[in-house]
Amino acid sequence: MGLLTDEEKKKIIEEEELRCKIRMKYEQKSSGIAGVLSGIVPGLGQLYNGQIGKAAFFGFIVLLSLILLSAGITFWIKGVPSKQKETSSIVSEEEPVQINEEGVVIEEESESEETEKEEKKEVPKLPAVLTIVGLAGIGFGWSYSVKDAIKTAKRLNTLE
Repeated sequence: MGLLTDEEKKKIIEEEELRCKIRMKYEQKSSGIAGVLSGIVPGLGQLYNGQIGKAAFFGFIVLLSLILLSAGITFWIKGVPSKQKETSSIVSEEEPVQINEEGVVIEEESESEETEKEEKKEVPKLPAVLTIVGLAGIGFGWSYSVKDAIKTAKRLNTLE
């Protein structure tokens, strides 16, 4: 009852081979299209290949890198916001205080105080770090996204 004859087995195998050939013809992924899509938007080639998780990962990496790069450029242009408050100098009682006609205290700084303030002023490294990390993330993330989309499309076509 449940056994197939050799002719029936042969016919089933031939039909299955024909179905596989037809499926392969219409379901193959083009590595060129996958690469171009990932070149336009990182992760789009992975979506084309059916890899939603990888697409989200590459999109997130490049988006985060763009945010870091824009923050770095913004800090280069506008300067880094500082949390330090400027402190006023305390006038000791030993030194004479000079007051102008309006009653405002005139403060004079000595040369040693000026050099100390100049030494304390350091150029913040944050904009440079953000810019470099942003550029590296965009470069590596985008290029690896394209490479991975092409490689995956080729691999998907040979597995079937």
